[in-house]
Order: sequence, then structure tokens, then C-alpha cells
Amino acid sequence: MYPPPLPALRPACTRAPESRARKLPLDAAACVCVFAWLAARAAIQSITIDEADTYLAFVGRRYPSHWEAAANNHVLNSLLMRLSVALFGASQWSLRLPALAGAAVYIAAALALARRLGGGGFLRGCILACLLCNPFVMDHLVAARGYSMALGFLVACLALAAREAPVESELRQCAVCSAAAALSFCANFSFAIADAALLLLISLRLARREAARCTDRRERVAACTRVLLAAVLPGALIALLIVGSVLAEWAKGGDLVWGAATMRQTFQSVVRASLFEPNPYMLNPVLLRMAKRASSLLFPMLAASCALRIALVATARRKWAPPAAFAAAIAWVSGGVAALALAGHYLLHRFFHILLPLDRTAVFLAPLAFLFAGALAAIPIETRAGRMSQRVATGVLAAFSIYFLCCLRLTYFRTWQFDADAAQLYRTLASCNHRYGVTAVSANWRYVAVLNFYRAASGDETLEPVPPGPNVVAWYPPGKDAYVLYLPADQPFVDREHLSIVYSDGATGSAVAVPRWAATRAVRLSSP
Repeated sequence: MYPPPLPALRPACTRAPESRARKLPLDAAACVCVFAWLAARAAIQSITIDEADTYLAFVGRRYPSHWEAAANNHVLNSLLMRLSVALFGASQWSLRLPALAGAAVYIAAALALARRLGGGGFLRGCILACLLCNPFVMDHLVAARGYSMALGFLVACLALAAREAPVESELRQCAVCSAAAALSFCANFSFAIADAALLLLISLRLARREAARCTDRRERVAACTRVLLAAVLPGALIALLIVGSVLAEWAKGGDLVWGAATMRQTFQSVVRASLFEPNPYMLNPVLLRMAKRASSLLFPMLAASCALRIALVATARRKWAPPAAFAAAIAWVSGGVAALALAGHYLLHRFFHILLPLDRTAVFLAPLAFLFAGALAAIPIETRAGRMSQRVATGVLAAFSIYFLCCLRLTYFRTWQFDADAAQLYRTLASCNHRYGVTAVSANWRYVAVLNFYRAASGDETLEPVPPGPNVVAWYPPGKDAYVLYLPADQPFVDREHLSIVYSDGATGSAVAVPRWAATRAVRLSSP
């Protein structure tokens, strides 16, 4: 039994029913706004090279290519993309519908966790903003890749484990968590160790509770066996059904070529992606410079505030009332999952030379880090130092929230910024095809896949499939009707061949260039 609540916690407990009724619509409205923003991005942003490669290789073919073993094939996402395209046709929106479904799961799970952490409405809002508006996370909640569903089911697994359940339902709850972890793994294999670490911690906590209710050794062994079966069997069955054949192919040798060589590179990639680029259309130049300078202090302040809170929590040496106990458990689990995942990846790198997580394959660290920091900030410590450290931790999370809100964007992804105007590139080619009879196109590697996707999705042009880009910089096959170029590298080719640029974008460096004879030749296309 828990001891009576501390005096400082009684007012919050007595107001819980009333405050919940008032604050739920506000929290839910904020989450709806975030999802609407993600949906707008999914509709507006051009398809990127990785999304197009996924469609062309694993979704758009006439045979079930989504069962092929490849690093770019995020199996569950590819399956759902094929279903979405079959129902609604190929478009930016339909390709990203599975990612938006994963985003909805992630948002709902984040809301459930933030509401149970306590600590007041302001702290809850800061935690939600840090979980949902981080530009690193938001990019991967939109992109037509498996990261969105992997993140969604990972956080959902944690939220499901955090639900209060009767004793007789705990094994069923563990089985549901196992299923969620398996779906996260099926959505993206790079989440395997993080999913396994979370499931391990959940099952250990449940096994400890089950063993505490037993009176002899035989009963404890039976209880732990039941927990083990509930934690393993549902997830193993789901993984076998969805990705079993793919894993069998992977055993013959995968093609993992993306990753970091050191842990420092892993952490730097997460920090840089999370702090990427305040929006210059939202901040005036003075505020933009201030935000960029202040960004270098955010993560050191977060680390310092977490270290202080950990020290104060460790020295408190007391049993927590239920709200604080839940926050402490979330801090322990989220921090433990991150630590175990990093340790597991390090061991694989040390002994089997498998690359460490880097950038998008390390995206699971961002929500775990902010859940850890938010849960620590939500633990009430009834000392002067404890109250002061809680204000400092809340202030740091508020600073992150403001910074993340200033980084909101609608038109491009950080990783694939060079493809921000890919849709306009294809519209330019389509216009040249209809007006001048342009059919044969050569393109820089950055645009080959996206142009072939838009060509397949449109079906209204007579453009030939775009062949792979040249391996030598600024050297393209002569005699093509049009060239899609990356001007920072390909400007010498434009000058050498005396091409006419009919479209260019200074922000992305992309351009469409045609020979001068093509720019002046008008061809009337006959109707079929």
C-alpha cells in the first residue's frame, strides 16, 4: 500500500475530476492541430528520392515485391502503401497515408503518457510539444517510410504498459505490448533492439509483481513462465507472419550500409536533426539569429537539469505517491530503453562490425530522451532544492518547446531538402513534353527516382523512363531532349553544352535545361 499523499499533492488529487474535464479538450485540440499540420505536409511536400525508391521497388511493381529483403524495404509500411495505392491511386497523399496512420498512433500514445505524468498543465504542454513538434520526429511522421509506424507502436507499447489494469488482466496487457513491439519492428528493422529492450523491461516489472504474489518457488516459476510466454509469443507470431520470409532472406546477407562509426556521431546526428533550422518566415532576422545562437545551449541545459533531478530523486529515498511513482517508472523505463538500445547497438558494432544508428535510424532516441526528461521533471520533491530543480527542468522543456514551434515547416524534409521542388521539376518536364515534344530526359541521381514516380503516377505524358544518373559529376549523355540538373555540381555541363535553363530553384539548386534547338522547336502532338 502507498503511504498517504503528501500535503502538496492533496489539492491536485481533489481537483482531478474537474481539471481533467477542462483540460482534455485543450490537450486533444493541440494534438488535432499537430495531426492537421502533418496531414498538410503530406499533401504539400514533393515526393523524395527514398519515398520514390520505395514505391518503384516495393509498391508499384506488378508482383509482390514488398516481400523482398532490402534495407529500403520497411515491410509493414510497404504493405500498407500498396493497399493505399490500390485504393486511391498513386499520389503524394496516398503514399504517405500509412505514415499518417503511424503518426496518429504516436500522437495518441504521447497524449496518454503526458496526461498521466502529472506535474501541472504547463509541464504537460511542454512535454507534448517536445514529443510532437521536434522537427526531427515530425519529418519522419510524414515521410512515406516505416519510421512513423515504428515510432508510433514503440511509444504505444510504453503507453499500453503504463495503463492501470486489474491483476487478472496484466498478462493480457503484456501480450498487447508484445504485439505493439512486434509491429514496430515490422515497420522498421532498425528499431529491433529498442523494441526488445522495452519489452524486456515491461516483462521484468510484471514478472517481479507476479512473483511477489506467490508463496513458494514452484508458483513463482510458473508465474514467470506465463509472463515470458505473454511477452514473447504474440510478438513472435506477428513477426513471423509479416516479416518471417524477409528475415530468412536477410540471414543470407543484408545490405546495411547506413550508420555511424562512433557513438559520438550517433548523438551528434540526433542533436543536429532535432535543432534543425528555425523557420525564417516565422522569425524576423534578429530573432532568427538569437534562436540559432541559443540552440547550442539547449541540450547541455537539458543534460544538466536531468543530472540534477536524478541526484535529487536518488537522495530522496522515499516511496512515492501514485502520481509520482508513475512518473518515476516512466523515467526509469524510457531511460532504460535508450541505454539498453545503445548498449546493444554498441555490442553489435564492437563484435560484428554492424554500423551504429545514425540520423533517421536513431530517431527513436528523441522521444525517449524527452519522455525521460519530462518524467523526471514531473516527480515532486518536497524540498527547496527539489522545487527549484523542477522549475529549472520545466523551463528547459519550455525553451525546447518554443524552439521546436519556431522550426515548423510545410514544404521540405531536412534529409531530402534537395527534393523540395521535385513536383515542380516534373511539371516543367510535362510542359516541355506537351509543348515541344521532349521525351528523352537525363537527370542527376537526386531526381531520377522522383521523376519516374511522377511519370508513373501521371500517365498523361509520353516521357521515356529516366535512366540512372551518371556516376561522373557534370557529365551526362549528349543528345537528350532535356536535363534535370543539380546546378552546384552540374553548372560546368550547362556551360559546355550551351543549354538553356527553363526552370531553376536557387534554394534547392535544381534546374531543368534543354538544348537551344529544343527550346525553339514547337511540335504539335497528335491525339492517340
